[in-house]
Formats: sequence, C-alpha cells, structure tokens
Amino acid sequence: MNESGAAGPHRLRLFFALWPSAAERQSLAASTAAAIAQVDGQAIPAANLHVTLAFLGMVPGRTFVHLVEIGGQGPYPAVELAFDRLEYWAKPRVLVARPSLIPAAGLEIVDRLWGRIERLGFEREKRPWQPHLTLVRKVRRRPPEGLRISTAPAGSKAAARWSLALVESTTHPSGARYKALAEWPLGG
Repeated sequence: MNESGAAGPHRLRLFFALWPSAAERQSLAASTAAAIAQVDGQAIPAANLHVTLAFLGMVPGRTFVHLVEIGGQGPYPAVELAFDRLEYWAKPRVLVARPSLIPAAGLEIVDRLWGRIERLGFEREKRPWQPHLTLVRKVRRRPPEGLRISTAPAGSKAAARWSLALVESTTHPSGARYKALAEWPLGG
C-alpha cells in the first residue's frame, strides 16, 4: 500500500479526525497559549491538534485499505468550529477546548463514518460525540477558574476549517505522535 507497510500484517492504532492545516494548527496553538501557560501539565504539541470523530483503536494492517475507502466516500460537508470554552476533565486529567455549538455538519460526518465502519466489525462508542481539542494532558492540579479562549478573531464569525483524515497514533518516549495517513477535503 505505502512504503511504511500500512496494508501489511501488523497493527496500527487509528482514528478518523477533523484535521486542521498547519497554518490553522499554529493559529489554534497561539490562541490557546495563554491558557495553557497557566496549567501545570504536559502541553499537547501543535502538530498533534485535532478533533477525533471515530476512534478505532488497534487495527489490523489489512483493514487499512477498507478504512481509506470509507474515508474517500465523500463528499463531506464543511465543518466550522470556533472553540470558546475551556473545560477540565478530572478523570483523564486533561484540559480541553470546546465549542459552545456542536456543528451539525460534524455530527453528520460522525454518523456517516460509523454507519460504514460498523460494517467492518468495529463497535461505535456509546457516548455522544463531543468535539474538543485536547490542550494539556497529565494535569497535576485543577486549572484556575475563569480561563478563557477564542479561536476566532474578535468580532468575527470566522472559524477554523478542517479536513477529514485517517490518523495513526504512535507512542514515543516524548509522548504520542499523530500522522495523517490519508486526508480528504470537506465541503467539496
């Protein structure tokens, strides 16, 4: 399939995600930097910023081709996300950015993907989709109240645009790294 052997017999840790461009990632990192600086924990590198749509877990390499086919069954609607809320999730000890409004286009993509993924034997998560950007992991103490962010310019209705990606997660001593193995435009 590709030089890394993605279609081979080994297993890959995969998920479908909304994937920002490099420029959008840098903008998201800049708009959340002040809040992140106030939290004692492990900040997520800008290169790893994404919004998970469907987490698949460890997947046999031979399934990769089928997942790429599923991702390519667009077109998918454009998704606009403006993150304006910060939340601390105590159980996983993470600080996340959330949008006040869950975009209907995002819900549509999640439902379409899972409708196809389930046919491959994957089980859909029971919890409803909660779009979020994980900003800090391993938070050592609850962050201060009143932390705020806005990922859209003041007075603007602009929001980040995203693509759909099939992403591999690999673990390294420095932490997880995410790499888009296949990517499709939204709103095409």
